[in-house]
Amino acid sequence: MVSRQAATGFSGSGTLKAEAFQEATQYCTKEGKFMQVVNTHEASPPYIFGNFPKAEVQFMCLSASDAELQRPKLKKTPDQTIEVKQVEKVGADSSDSYAQLKKLKELLDSGIINQDEFNTEKHKILAN
Repeated sequence: MVSRQAATGFSGSGTLKAEAFQEATQYCTKEGKFMQVVNTHEASPPYIFGNFPKAEVQFMCLSASDAELQRPKLKKTPDQTIEVKQVEKVGADSSDSYAQLKKLKELLDSGIINQDEFNTEKHKILAN
């Protein structure tokens, strides 16, 4: 593991993380091996009361023939997941269609959808 911490809260953790990665890579290279990242961690703001920017890299040094070197690389998991559900209306009347068309026109006017998308959705609404 390699860890870097800033002396003040006025610097970012990007440079610290880059330095940690560089040191880990150099260490493994001296051993004649390749670096495989296991985990990374960065301190979260606010950077006050000794909680200064910090970056930590956990790694393994592996030989070129090691099967562990071929495992998938780390991927950041999302901080938030947004799920969009559509509710299909049963027995929608003309006032519902009018409200849907009005909302659709607002989306077009605000630039959220383009004219082709507007026309496609408009035809779907009018077909019901």
